[in-house]
Amino acid sequence: MTAPADQATHSAPLVRAGVWCEAVSTYSGMPGTATRRDGYAAPGPEAAIRWIRAGTRTVARVLGPHQAGYVLDHWVDGPGSARACARLRRGEPCSLTLYPGIQHLTWQARPVRFLRLAEVNGRPPCGRRHRPRLLLTGKDGRAR
Repeated sequence: MTAPADQATHSAPLVRAGVWCEAVSTYSGMPGTATRRDGYAAPGPEAAIRWIRAGTRTVARVLGPHQAGYVLDHWVDGPGSARACARLRRGEPCSLTLYPGIQHLTWQARPVRFLRLAEVNGRPPCGRRHRPRLLLTGKDGRAR
């Protein structure tokens, strides 16, 4: 026997594990100037690291040759990203900060739980611009 379509929708989990990623810029030597530049709700650690790698490759073009070489060889194509992915799998946050000029650019990722939003009249909850909501949890997994 097959369940009706609306029952199948309600049987989806209300909470799913994922990784919240952000790109933040801060002016050097000026506390309180942090600005979120981008955010991404990654389905897992691997997707989060791919997102950070893509941003890092873009910014590496404006870095000096020494810093760009290190970031690309060590973090993007080397062991740094594998270590960051392992940290996310263990439930720990990770970050990478670059200093291309007067601004510091930081990509940060942390494991979270996303809440599923309810459909309204058979339509997605937020239209095409839907991003899962963030449920902050402590180390013990309970909501704060």
